[in-house]
Parts: sequence; C-alpha cells; structure tokens
Amino acid sequence: MPIGQAKFGLLGGVDLGKLELIETQTVTSSTATVDFTSLGNYNVHFLTITDLQATGDARVLYLRFSNDGGSSFISSSNYDYANQEGDSSGTFNEGRSSSSSFIRLQEGNGGSASNEVANGYVYLYNLLDSAKYSFTTYHLTQLDRDVNYSFNFSSGVLHTAETHNAFRLYFNADNISKAKFSLYGIKEYS
Repeated sequence: MPIGQAKFGLLGGVDLGKLELIETQTVTSSTATVDFTSLGNYNVHFLTITDLQATGDARVLYLRFSNDGGSSFISSSNYDYANQEGDSSGTFNEGRSSSSSFIRLQEGNGGSASNEVANGYVYLYNLLDSAKYSFTTYHLTQLDRDVNYSFNFSSGVLHTAETHNAFRLYFNADNISKAKFSLYGIKEYS
C-alpha cells in the first residue's frame, strides 16, 4: 500500500493541511483599514493578498492584533519584526524593531499607478492560543514606484501570551485603494 493511502487510512480520511476559506474581503474604493474579526478555530491561518495598492506612493503595510474581537487593536510596544527588501536594481534594505507598536509586513516604495500592485501571503500562528505568542511570516512581491520589481519577506511576533481573536491591516500614511484579501484556516488533526 502506498504511504499516502496508509496515511489516509490511519487518519480516517481527514484532509490535513487543507485550506478552509474563512473570509474574503475585496477593497474597490479607498479605505483606511481592513479588519478580520472572525478567525474560526485554527492554530494556523493563511492570508493571501492580491493586487494591493495604496492611494499614494509612500506605503508601508502594517498589522496589529486584537484581544477583544476587534473593538480595539493593540498598539503597545510589544511587537517585534524583522524584514528584508530587495529589488531589481540590486538594492537591499532591512527593517527591524524589538519595541514596535505594529508588525511591519512591507517596506515602503510602493506606487499608486495602475500597474504598481503588490501580491503576497501571510502565515499567522497561535492567534487563538492563550498560552503562546502570536507570530507571523510573510512574503510579498511588487512593481514599485521606481519601476523596480521588488520583494519583501519578514517575520513578526507580539510577545504577549494571550488570545488574539482579530487583526487589522493598514498603510502607514495612505489608504488602501484596492486589494483582495482572503483568510484561510489550515485544517489540523485533533
């Protein structure tokens, strides 16, 4: 019997690692924030970001967690992040903080022209586990305002062990002019 069939038989047909769509939000006109307040019951979440664009040219994408279902978002200096950016001109930069009020997901230099969009994904870990810190890992690619093809990857953590049952995405200076965000839960065996 092939290993895949044996695994299927032992687990009773459970589809481990399957992405289960929780919610899709599509932005078609300027908005300051995008909030996800229904996270299901998953240890790992996966967020896709499609055709993200800001209203202006100086964007940095931030993320904050909530411990009250999205009534407020934690802005204390308990976030840490580190990210790396590179572009087709051969320029590389890093951003990092060990006392931030947000997780920085994207370094700036995005553009607002119609073809200057960003696409990427974010993994979110342990959000609903009150005994663990909430972590993120992230990867994004974009055509920026300097007509360079660029990438960003990062990791972040809110080093407070508590349940984080919502999160917010927003730009530092501009509004989100368009994007599609799809949040998935990753199925686990329980």
